[in-house]
Amino acid sequence: MQRACGEPSEPVGRPPPREGKTTIRTLALCLAATTAITLIPAEANAATGQVIAWGSNYYGQSAPPASVAAGATAVSGGLTHSLALKDGIPIAWGDSSNDLTFVPIDLRRGGVTAISAGYKHNLAIKNGGVRSWGRYTNPGQTLAPPPETAKDVTAISAGYLHSLALTNGKVVAWGFGNHGETAVPPEAESGVDAIAAGMYFSAALKDGEVLCWGPNRFGECNVPEEAKSGVTAIATGSTFMLALKDGHIIGWGNNSNHQLDMPIEVDDHVAAISAGSAHSLALKDNGQVVAWWYNNAGQSTVPEVAASGVTAISAGGYFNLALK
Repeated sequence: MQRACGEPSEPVGRPPPREGKTTIRTLALCLAATTAITLIPAEANAATGQVIAWGSNYYGQSAPPASVAAGATAVSGGLTHSLALKDGIPIAWGDSSNDLTFVPIDLRRGGVTAISAGYKHNLAIKNGGVRSWGRYTNPGQTLAPPPETAKDVTAISAGYLHSLALTNGKVVAWGFGNHGETAVPPEAESGVDAIAAGMYFSAALKDGEVLCWGPNRFGECNVPEEAKSGVTAIATGSTFMLALKDGHIIGWGNNSNHQLDMPIEVDDHVAAISAGSAHSLALKDNGQVVAWWYNNAGQSTVPEVAASGVTAISAGGYFNLALK
């Protein structure tokens, strides 16, 4: 999840060894985000589906409810709120403004297969179609899903004030597109494998190559040569990007908070990535979470409980979620 400014800031009033692999669920998080789930085959896994959270808790976004102490299958962090998926039902907590945490009745009946938390809205996939709730999501409003997302959708990503969906390999974008974030280029209209929505930009992964469109104010769409082949996952922060290739991370865009200065722990054996407003998050193939640099709310201080056995990650604005 990300903020609406080039230099992210915390919401006003914020309180201040490898032993075999673990099954990893990769959540591509926008705004940090991310949304598509990739299963990495591994040895026996004792995961229970417990949601873990740390970092900013001003809105309660890092205080998971008892209902997600076990059994959760996916997580997604927004700017100041959180989502989890359990038994096909989205569970939301944190900032309740704009009805962010009021899950629609239809979704409470189950059948949801994917979730994505944005800035002021959320997305879900049910019966192959996109559902949304939060600000500007009522029928006819800017963030309401367009007709082409009613079926055959395989991935979603909620950005700042725009959304992405993937249907039959084609990227569909909608919402506020004043910065070009919803102007899908021709190369992203077929054969796309993954998507990620940033603050004012969008990204996609096609045949191992990262595609990006938007204002490029911080070089977030200046895709380096290394990221034009062999990439297996992408993550968008507010104004920067991460890509996963051969078990290590490539990063570009805004580095004002050193979120692109990768620690040695992520030189190899990385299985998943996620990006917040101004910090970065990675999951090693041994189930260890690594977070780095911007730490104003403790989001880059990984708790002991997340040092092993983690199966999925999602960076919110200034906090993180993990599944164990």
